[in-house]
Amino acid sequence: MQSAPPSASPSSAAAVVFDIGGVLSAPEGAVPAVAAALDLPVEVVGAAYWPSRDAYDAGGALADYWDAVGTGLGLDLSDRAAELDALDAERWARTGPEADALLAEVVPAVRERGMKLAVLSNAPASLEGVVRASAWSQPFDVLVFSAALGVAKPDPAVYEAVERALDLPGDQLVFFDDRPVNVEAARARGWRAHVWQGADGARQHLLDEGVLSG
Repeated sequence: MQSAPPSASPSSAAAVVFDIGGVLSAPEGAVPAVAAALDLPVEVVGAAYWPSRDAYDAGGALADYWDAVGTGLGLDLSDRAAELDALDAERWARTGPEADALLAEVVPAVRERGMKLAVLSNAPASLEGVVRASAWSQPFDVLVFSAALGVAKPDPAVYEAVERALDLPGDQLVFFDDRPVNVEAARARGWRAHVWQGADGARQHLLDEGVLSG
């Protein structure tokens, strides 16, 4: 059973932090796009795509990651690694419709309250580059990516890096992530962390936290 987020008065929230994959973007990653490019079933590609992903997100080399995916598929992808990685990264150039609608409420509310807005994502350098160049990320004050740190959620060092970048203590950060283990690690540092269960659920949490007004 998940523990409850730490109690705090709504007025103490000073920043909202979002994960990307499974929160602002789709949870399946680039698996469908890569599967289409390779003309393979999605489930087959998915089985090869995820096992080495944590190492890639933590700063592993592009070539090493796609070599591991190819090994899992029984293919040599060395000549296609850059192409497939571009497909992987491009999916983060845009957010989903639900996330768009939520951010349309959150961004002005955060600005009105003098709060900050941040991203904390497990992602390789190529995806970081796409996010930083995208229109949707421009309102964010801080963008923190695991590959740049050399360590990924749920390592405490990742959350500490966000606190330093925002110059705020954990108990003033409202955080959304789709993985319970990442939420629990954030709560261990005092963050007001919530498991993402859709934009409607997040909106209610933001109302409760005093970020949005009813």
